[in-house]
Amino acid sequence: MTDPIANHRGLYRRLTRIAAACALALTYDQVQAGLQGENLLQPLPAGFRIASEQAEGKATLTEMLPVDETVDQWTRMVTTQIYRGMDDTSFFAKYTNQMKGRWSSACDVADTKPFSDGVENGYTTHVWLQICAFKDSHRKPEITLFKFIQGRDAAYVVQMAFHFHPGKAQLADWMSYLAKVTVCDTRHPESPCPVDISSHITVKTAPEPGT
Repeated sequence: MTDPIANHRGLYRRLTRIAAACALALTYDQVQAGLQGENLLQPLPAGFRIASEQAEGKATLTEMLPVDETVDQWTRMVTTQIYRGMDDTSFFAKYTNQMKGRWSSACDVADTKPFSDGVENGYTTHVWLQICAFKDSHRKPEITLFKFIQGRDAAYVVQMAFHFHPGKAQLADWMSYLAKVTVCDTRHPESPCPVDISSHITVKTAPEPGT
């Protein structure tokens, strides 16, 4: 029997190899003049809008929803978290342990399925799936894809959450989306920024360390 999770792991690896090839084709001198330092490049998904933006200390959170949905009533949500100044490589383990603990406490059934660990554009990345389900059939499940990128100036997490069980095609589409989410740095030639950032609606810049 074909394992759909394994299929999506393979798809994500192929997509990231394509993205890496595109990045290597850029030269450091081609850096987009509008970008400075380290940046998260993230497209706004088609048919989505930015529904809310919050900041607390050095952490920011942005929520994106389909244009006809609200933060109280939604079926799909993209969440972006940025933790500025969090350049400790141990933060990934702390973050995932915290998320697993929260889901174990809130859900009747909680599970985590890793997809990939690798390096994209010079940055360590992790992609995984978390499942939250309830014995009460009236309560909607929450299925969430995560992409964690450990930057030099910040840690970045992009989540794609479903309030239903997505099909294989939907998972594949959103894995393709996550493969497009990347971090670049105008100061480091091994992490080049693209020439054209017009498709990246959400661009977050991490400040210089110590600012």
